[in-house]
Amino acid sequence: MIRAHTMSGRLVGEWDGGVAVFRGIPFAEPPVGELRWRAPRPAARWDGERHAYDFGPAPLQPGIPRDSIIYHTNFADRRTPVMSEDCLYLNVWTPEPSRAVGLPVMVWIHGGGNRYGHGGQEIHDGRALARRGLVVVTLNHRLGALGFLAHPELAAEDDLGASGNYGLLDIVAALSWVRDNIAAFGGAPDQVTLAGNSAGAAHICHLMASTTARPLFRAALGQSASGIGRAEGPLVEQAAAQKQGLRWAEKFGDRDITGLRRISGVELVLKGRFGPVVDGRLLTEPSDAVFDTGRQHAVPLLVGSNLDEGSVYASLDALRTLPVEPGTDDVYPVRDADQARRTVRRFVGESRFTYPVWHWAMAQRGRAPTWMYRFERVPPLPADLDLAPPRDGLPSYGVHHTAELPYAFDNLDRRAWPWTEADRGLARTMADAWARFVATGDPNGGAPPRWPAFTGTEWMVFGDTVEPGTVARPEALALLARHSRPL
Repeated sequence: MIRAHTMSGRLVGEWDGGVAVFRGIPFAEPPVGELRWRAPRPAARWDGERHAYDFGPAPLQPGIPRDSIIYHTNFADRRTPVMSEDCLYLNVWTPEPSRAVGLPVMVWIHGGGNRYGHGGQEIHDGRALARRGLVVVTLNHRLGALGFLAHPELAAEDDLGASGNYGLLDIVAALSWVRDNIAAFGGAPDQVTLAGNSAGAAHICHLMASTTARPLFRAALGQSASGIGRAEGPLVEQAAAQKQGLRWAEKFGDRDITGLRRISGVELVLKGRFGPVVDGRLLTEPSDAVFDTGRQHAVPLLVGSNLDEGSVYASLDALRTLPVEPGTDDVYPVRDADQARRTVRRFVGESRFTYPVWHWAMAQRGRAPTWMYRFERVPPLPADLDLAPPRDGLPSYGVHHTAELPYAFDNLDRRAWPWTEADRGLARTMADAWARFVATGDPNGGAPPRWPAFTGTEWMVFGDTVEPGTVARPEALALLARHSRPL
């Protein structure tokens, strides 16, 4: 057992593989009942010692198809999570839980399209990174309608007329908890890096645009998504977001907020798709407008994407609806059926992931040191994996969305896949670089070749080899930059 004293009370954790782990720490009041769709409030104090051996409940969310590659990479855990609307808990891994140490801190925001995920996923286990001298924090935040509903009655309840973004406010509350308490776990409150993948990376981008969260982190690390340059366009403004919320509420019989607060949260998260909006409190204007005028948080940034980001999402139907018409030039050719399959995968990956991440790096490069990467290692999936085929008709998913996660956390052992020594070496190299960035704001300093700072064309390739390279397909990025949104 190992103990830590927080502002809310005493915690008892455990040693696990040479690292002290504290799980299921409440960082806010349960957002239930009248607190549903309200900004998080500080957690209540407790008397005596609170055991922190088990993860807190995951946020309410739908089930993800068990034959999807995203399920197998991210969610196929040995432990089935308990889900609850009472979900605002975080977890801490630390190599040295002493106030005298002052270690750098990485706060991780999970992905999942604002619909899935939680801080207790095995793929996000922080032990391997903590062994590299970091304090690692993972957290839950509200998802779906519970996390992002905008509605005129919610705005009327708010002193600023704001509504929506409750999930983002949860992240800010967790960062505030880290500032106030992380020293008890050996962390330095002024050395926090905010890191995340997919929707979590987009959240980080939005928090860089918000003035509220800026005092709470000194560097940012975003994997495979961005909050700016998005294919769907800038964030929805408050008036439009409230109209969307009213249309969603009609599915429950035109319920007012009082009625919606009585409905089971399980029922609410099953309907609709939600994400950040211009809420009027945390985000007072679209994040694109902030970055376009250079007013974002000027912190070191490390971002990147995977080679085949589109393989999970692409289908041939997209060829008929994409406004950048394939076949008009050599950027997205469709001269035959096989080429059309490759083109639609490439277009979806570049428009939804690669371009927005590159755009994020381009906007930040003049404000603070910036680094970019491309992940190109195909993970060795088991031959007997229960896996639906890609919808685009190509034979495999390749270097799919989230494929980098087991490597970045050096967590290959969390999946019983036929990893090779090359995979293990790449995971060590990648996690070492991530740990150096969290510690110093610069991924350089170890054995790999020097990672050049991004000025528009440079990135580090993590694949069968690790070496600097030049950003691929600049003609596609230029085409996407010229095209109006939404795509």
